[in-house]
Amino acid sequence: MEQYIGDGANLFITIVACLAGFGAALNILDVRKTKEENKSEEK
Repeated sequence: MEQYIGDGANLFITIVACLAGFGAALNILDVRKTKEENKSEEK
């Protein structure tokens, strides 16, 4: 396979994918924490 896009674009896409994954993980942790806080407040 020939590579039509330069290595810089691949690096950029990799960095964006890592940031998106990191953001999603933080969001999941925040949702879990919020659910636990809501449960403790209801009791």
